[in-house]
Amino acid sequence: MAKHLEKFTRPFQNSAIPFVLAEVLTNGQGQMVDLVCRFLNPAAAALLQVAPEAVQGRRLSQLSPLPALEDLSPVQAVAFSGSSATFSCETAGGQALSVTCYQVMYGVVGCLLDPCRESAGSGAPALPEAVPAAVLELDRSGLRCVACNRMLGQLTGWTQKSLLNRGADGFAALTVPEDWPALLQALLDAAREKRDADQDLRLLRRDGGPIWVNLRAELLSSRQGRTVFRGIFTDIDRLRQRETALRESLARQEAARRQAVDLLERVPVGLCLLRRRPDGGTEVVRVNQALCQLLALSSDALADRLAEDPGGFLQADQREELLADAVRARECRLPLRRVCRIVSGEGRICALSVHAVWDPQPDGSWLVSIACSDVSQEAAADREHRIRAQLCDLLLEHTSLLTLDYDPAADLAQIQRHSPGGRRTSRTISGYLKSLSTAPYLHPEDRRRLAAAIRRAVSRPGTVSHAYRADYEGTGWRWYQVSWMCLFDESGDVRRLLGKAEDVTSRRAVAEHFRQLAARHRKQAKACLASARLDLTADQTLDAKAASRHLLRSLFDRTAAACLQRMAAALPDPEERARFDARFSPSALGEAFAQGCFQCSLAHRLSTGKGGIRWVLTTVEVAENPDSLHLEAFFQLQDQSPLRLREALLEALIQQEGRLILTVDAATGGCRAHGPAAEHLPEDATCRSLSVWYLRQLPPTPERAALRKALTLKQVLARLETAPAVELELPAPGGRPLQLRCSRLEGMSDVLLVLLNGL
Repeated sequence: MAKHLEKFTRPFQNSAIPFVLAEVLTNGQGQMVDLVCRFLNPAAAALLQVAPEAVQGRRLSQLSPLPALEDLSPVQAVAFSGSSATFSCETAGGQALSVTCYQVMYGVVGCLLDPCRESAGSGAPALPEAVPAAVLELDRSGLRCVACNRMLGQLTGWTQKSLLNRGADGFAALTVPEDWPALLQALLDAAREKRDADQDLRLLRRDGGPIWVNLRAELLSSRQGRTVFRGIFTDIDRLRQRETALRESLARQEAARRQAVDLLERVPVGLCLLRRRPDGGTEVVRVNQALCQLLALSSDALADRLAEDPGGFLQADQREELLADAVRARECRLPLRRVCRIVSGEGRICALSVHAVWDPQPDGSWLVSIACSDVSQEAAADREHRIRAQLCDLLLEHTSLLTLDYDPAADLAQIQRHSPGGRRTSRTISGYLKSLSTAPYLHPEDRRRLAAAIRRAVSRPGTVSHAYRADYEGTGWRWYQVSWMCLFDESGDVRRLLGKAEDVTSRRAVAEHFRQLAARHRKQAKACLASARLDLTADQTLDAKAASRHLLRSLFDRTAAACLQRMAAALPDPEERARFDARFSPSALGEAFAQGCFQCSLAHRLSTGKGGIRWVLTTVEVAENPDSLHLEAFFQLQDQSPLRLREALLEALIQQEGRLILTVDAATGGCRAHGPAAEHLPEDATCRSLSVWYLRQLPPTPERAALRKALTLKQVLARLETAPAVELELPAPGGRPLQLRCSRLEGMSDVLLVLLNGL
């Protein structure tokens, strides 16, 4: 048929005359039931506001805004009678047309279209080409798309023909099912109220995804239960996405606000809001339960105390300073952050971290937001951490110290050595545990012991300490004390072994000296009149002994200061008492020890009770206890009365006439004369030279030979082994005999005392 019709359609291909070629469809009884468009030139397409490719080959019942089928009844007579006819009709869009038709073939009609003059200027406007648009027809059967432009196809991704095919049966096929009821209801309301409609909906695109559009449906006509709208579709997909995102954001913000309000009540941080009025008064706006629990007060009691005096919880020594800082922060519009000590309602002192912010109000008042948290444990831990950090720095500074980091799995050790000069040297040793058996810097006797100690520290976690000898600087063997601490992994195995080795050579020497001093003090205390061991640092009496209970009670007390005071009080002479206090007070002993004076003594008289006074020699030796690092003083009071008596007697004997007193060194035989005759004795005189001089004065007799043997130093010492003294009668030339008495000097066994009477 197309070839037969081509000779009729060719003249109208590019003609300005609107021309349509239509085929009449009947029901078999000669009645027209529909029309099929076989040809439509561009002029007719522009007049009918349709696309040629969208209507060719399609039925009239599927298209709009073409005229309704009942308005085209004259076409039936022309198609089967061969006559022509001219009639008027109106499209579904409300446009009036004048149609001149004639028979081209049996059942095929050619139609020349011409808009009516009276409606040429006032007909329905064409669909705009700049924006997506369509003609929608609403009747009892539903909503159909009877025409659309290319922009709508570009918006949805469909061709115009596909859009018309899908929308002709129902516009619901082009919309998201959830949006269809609202769209249909909006158009029904607009058709009933004879007005335009405005509705947002989602159109289905060709790729299956929806796109949000705004439909502005302009009412074109409404007759016989059929309403025609011209719809303008505006792409609002981005706006709706932004709106959705904004709504979600608002919902999240609202949820966050509710959570924040709930958090303010449940957060374990004390919060309060105060209003500072222009007249200086304070009004409590709000306090949360955490602050009430923190200050151990009910909400009403807390509000009353805050309103009366906001700084009433502060300690007195911090109140003025903190309030001054608060005033400065308010004037500078800066937040106040401080850690202060407060007294709670129970009287407990705790450290609070306070954060306050001032917000000025239009009426001249201030809103003060305050957040408080208990940082008592943190403050104590922070102080402890700072102290430990400072102590670590001090320990590592100018000390002979080694730090070790040992990995048992890899047998790898990192050693850092600190020298007294401030130098630090580091090195890494692979196979550290194996290398200890041949390490030249370790003492041969301590190599295996150190390796065994490390193995014990790895197998038995804990803090392990061990002493060993080493020569790290080439200055000789020195003692080191090493301590290890274990670090564990998640499974509980030893991951690291941290060690610290310190040079303790001097410390061990000091400890040995202190041990010997304490042992000597205990041994000598038995021969002393009184002895005591005093802890000057702790002001304690560690040990005290005396020859009698009376001396023990009168000289000693529980504290070191009281002991020294009692000792000084036992001195009868005020001058001696003043010298005793100046030399043996705790402060004087401490200063002397600091200056390197570790031992001092003082001879004085001491009252022993019941009117008895003795000469004593008080000696004290001060040393530092290496275990407690306390300064200890070892006092000994030795009775000097017998020695003083002997000295007095010797002095009296020396002063007597006719008596010569000699002291002889038992080892060398050197002699020294005492008394008036001392000036006649040569300085280099010896026992042998004096005996030779004396024997020369005697005539040679058998008695002189016996005296020569008896006066030898060897013979005298031999006799003193069995007798306390040796007495001899010496003949004197031309006079009476001389009496010689020789004995050992008490307290000095290597010195002989010789008395010669009768001179």
